[in-house]
Amino acid sequence: MIADGSVAYGPHTGIPALPFYQYRKTVLKPYKKGYPIIPQTLGEHIKKVRMDKGLLQKEVAEIINVSEDTITYWENGRFVPQIQYYPAIISFLGYYPFTHETESMAGKLRQVRYCTGLNIAKCAQLLGIDIDTVKRYEAGRPIRTVAIKSIIHKMWLELSKSQKTQYRQD
Repeated sequence: MIADGSVAYGPHTGIPALPFYQYRKTVLKPYKKGYPIIPQTLGEHIKKVRMDKGLLQKEVAEIINVSEDTITYWENGRFVPQIQYYPAIISFLGYYPFTHETESMAGKLRQVRYCTGLNIAKCAQLLGIDIDTVKRYEAGRPIRTVAIKSIIHKMWLELSKSQKTQYRQD
């Protein structure tokens, strides 16, 4: 019987709710506007990590030692970072954001250049070869000189673990 005097019919009438059953619904927090779920560019990697860490563009700019506008341009794809900023960017990200292979000598050479911020001219000077040879090596041409192979390999071994760890989408 209900308080107003009418009678209720049904299978669960008069049975109190079960107090030991607690329903909890867990949902993922929605991504913020503009959040790059699968970053493709270096700027998107910067934006993703910045948003994950809850940092402002101004704070990232101070870390990388560039202007706030530069970070904005990188994140929005208006400009691409120059190689001289790659070491600071890779350090900020905590991983190597580039997708090229890194197992061959060509891949290791490119990874060393990016992680150390060497442009092709400085790399050529360091290796004692001409610029076109560095370009050919990065394009996959075999490195026949043992001395150059050993220099590249030594420089690659000196990279930190985070500089060698490539981005993986989980």
